[in-house]
Amino acid sequence: MKFFRPHFYLSKAQRNALVLLVVLLLGVFYLKGFLPEAAQNTLDHKAMEKYQSTIDSLVRVQAPPVIYPFNPNFLTDYRAYLLGLPTASIDRLLNHKKSGKWLNNLEDFKKVAEIDDSLMAFVAPHLIFSQKKKYNVYKKKEVVKKNLNQADIAALKAVYGVGEKLSNRIVKYRKLLQGFSLMDQLYEVYGLDSTVVDEIRKKFEIKTLPNIKKIALDTISYSDLVRLPYLNSTDAQRIIRWRSTREEIEISELLNIEGFDSLKIDRINLYLSTL
Repeated sequence: MKFFRPHFYLSKAQRNALVLLVVLLLGVFYLKGFLPEAAQNTLDHKAMEKYQSTIDSLVRVQAPPVIYPFNPNFLTDYRAYLLGLPTASIDRLLNHKKSGKWLNNLEDFKKVAEIDDSLMAFVAPHLIFSQKKKYNVYKKKEVVKKNLNQADIAALKAVYGVGEKLSNRIVKYRKLLQGFSLMDQLYEVYGLDSTVVDEIRKKFEIKTLPNIKKIALDTISYSDLVRLPYLNSTDAQRIIRWRSTREEIEISELLNIEGFDSLKIDRINLYLSTL
């Protein structure tokens, strides 16, 4: 009890304040019954109904969508909807469009859409027609290519990317080869890249093969081998040395010689033959 007593002990001033608080609370509840009640605002139902009817009318009244004149050959689902066309008519018009056919006038439109006169009278002012454009199809002018083995320096210089130096190199290399046998031999000309070679191909081709007198691989001398394109003195020595160990030889067997690959053999095959 000694523990709880200090917590519930009130001084005289505190007891007087507590009594005064209780009296004020009781007085408020008592006086509340004598005070007049505040007047409640009542809704004017007639006025509310009038406002609501105005709002409803504004919702219902909408400006009709503007239908601008358009070509029915470019009809879309949305435009067809604005015109009030039946679904079946829309399908017929779209299928007509997909088939590549053209609507040239109102009669064509009515015939394809299969609509009555009243709907046609409403639709007609919104349609415009134009004749289908006919594009002139010009056949690409065929380029008559010149013979590369007969082209002079002036003709080669006319090719884009080929100047004085390159045209002279082409003619000089053609003389060394005794004439071009393959268009790919242009890549062997020093300074000619693939872009320039492609430009030459557009205007030139090999119309006549060069008249190359082939020499038998079995009997060709060292001096003749050295003079052949694609071969140097080392290549000639290796061929002579390799040939001396064979009774019968084929050009394809040159792959067994150091420094020879299939491309090189294909090139020298233009100048050599076997017995």
